[in-house]
Amino acid sequence: MHKKLPRPVAPFVTVASRTSLAAAFARVVRSGGGAGGDGVDIAQYSLDTRGTLGALERELKSGGYRPGPYRRYAIAKPGGGKRKLSVPCIRDRIVQSAVADALDRALDKKMSKASFAYRRGLSVEHAGALVMFHRLRGFTWAVDGDIEKFFDNVEHKRLIRLLKGLGVCEKTNRLIAQWLGHFARRGRGLPQGSPLSPVLANLFLMPFDKAMESKRVKLVRYADDFLLLTRSKARAKEARMAAEKKLAGLGLKLNRRKSKLVRLQDGLTFLGLNISGDGISRA
Repeated sequence: MHKKLPRPVAPFVTVASRTSLAAAFARVVRSGGGAGGDGVDIAQYSLDTRGTLGALERELKSGGYRPGPYRRYAIAKPGGGKRKLSVPCIRDRIVQSAVADALDRALDKKMSKASFAYRRGLSVEHAGALVMFHRLRGFTWAVDGDIEKFFDNVEHKRLIRLLKGLGVCEKTNRLIAQWLGHFARRGRGLPQGSPLSPVLANLFLMPFDKAMESKRVKLVRYADDFLLLTRSKARAKEARMAAEKKLAGLGLKLNRRKSKLVRLQDGLTFLGLNISGDGISRA
């Protein structure tokens, strides 16, 4: 008797279906945003939704689909500096949203409970509540960490291996690889502005989450910002070294300029929250 093969994650036949593309288009409309590099905005794309989605479905299923140009620009970051945004064309955002939704459903069940960014029903406030929970249990020291230029340094080959390990459909994997290569030919980087990047970012950091969590160290992570909570300064130093080593293994670096050891009762600002011995409040 042949063993039944597991159903692939994010099957291409599903993400490329008219139903999936229509649902993805509705999400793109709700998210708003301007045109991609082809200059076509949501209003223009909506003039003949049935026709454009039908053509997109046929392109995907025939193998003729090719991604369009990104619209690249920079915006000011709240703490200073610039954030580079790369916005895909509307048609590409639709397909990427369809893939992201399918991946997210599979990935969310496997993700660490200490990871809060880009997840349904979770927020900055939930992350802050977990910090306070651990503080009340005696985890009063923390590594306040930041991953240096995280989105710019996500390695494509490693990411594709993680997708394969997750059981993602081969055709869907090739589609993701096509997008990644189209965005950055140097083999690294996720476009900030793509609906797919958040779920890929969380997948890429799952090995880091797993490595950092233990009885001695409690992790709270939101995208590339994280806290490693410990019961002593000495263990916090050990945790920082372990984090640097694990990040290096992923081709990433701890941002030394933004990262520090801190005693919670002395206070820190994390994700726009003031955390201290007195409690937690909005910064």
